[in-house]
Amino acid sequence: MQCGQAQMESRAPSACEACGCDFQERPPRSYAEMEGLVDFTEAPGAEAFGAWYRTLAFERWLLTVFTAVLVAAFLLHAGASLLP
Repeated sequence: MQCGQAQMESRAPSACEACGCDFQERPPRSYAEMEGLVDFTEAPGAEAFGAWYRTLAFERWLLTVFTAVLVAAFLLHAGASLLP
């Protein structure tokens, strides 16, 4: 709602009592929906989980490669400093 006033769920008014916002024109949404944290047009399902899991796997592999390169650079530097 425009004013942010909470409404009782037991009754369904056609407009907000505080600001007069028409619920037929603009249905009430949760705070997460208004902030764009939740995509309320799609129902979460297997595809959303699959996309999240692929992103997580990619990020883990990226972190692993970065760590391996960092360790290799450190070992090369340490090995080079031991040489006369």
